[in-house]
Amino acid sequence: MTETRARPWPWRMIVRGAFQDGWSLATQEEKNRAFQHWIEVHRRWQAMGCRLIVTVDDELNMVGQPGARLWNFYSIWEIPGPDIVYDLLNLFRSEEPGEVRLDRYFRLETVVGKPILGLERGLGGLQPPTFVP
Repeated sequence: MTETRARPWPWRMIVRGAFQDGWSLATQEEKNRAFQHWIEVHRRWQAMGCRLIVTVDDELNMVGQPGARLWNFYSIWEIPGPDIVYDLLNLFRSEEPGEVRLDRYFRLETVVGKPILGLERGLGGLQPPTFVP
């Protein structure tokens, strides 16, 4: 087993997502159920030590399934470490009784890395959002 070193920075994860045919062809009732389960999975991510930083929905420049850009929506998270990513994504591809298998509706890809500390420090740290719902 490798020893975990204390790092002066958190790991960050960008999640890129796209709607699958299952979403486009689903009834509104099915979409509502899938969306509620999508939120619940993200709550599980939080329970696993992940912290949501920001989300972006690309609906201003795109309608329907993505083409050349491949992705519809994005989120950025602080995560405990890269080794957790498999477990996070596995919640989208597994189906427990009474739950929704989310990879039928959404396709995800992650990018994991560290923050650009010089830029963040140079700008005074992470800036709070201007709008908080």
